[in-house]
Amino acid sequence: VIEGSNDRGSCWRDLDRQTSQKFENRIQRTYRLTSLGFPANAFRFRFLTIRDVESNSRLQLGSIDLY
Repeated sequence: VIEGSNDRGSCWRDLDRQTSQKFENRIQRTYRLTSLGFPANAFRFRFLTIRDVESNSRLQLGSIDLY
């Protein structure tokens, strides 16, 4: 979930929500926000569930870029 706030983090609004994303290989993913027109001045990312059925529940991020 990517959330945005226009009051410096007091209240948050969902800007985009993805479910059931599978990453077969180490690849770059690009997502476009679905809630455009909201003038956010703060952002946060929430990873609700991380699951790897063949290993353990780990998440590794190289970078998150906002444009």
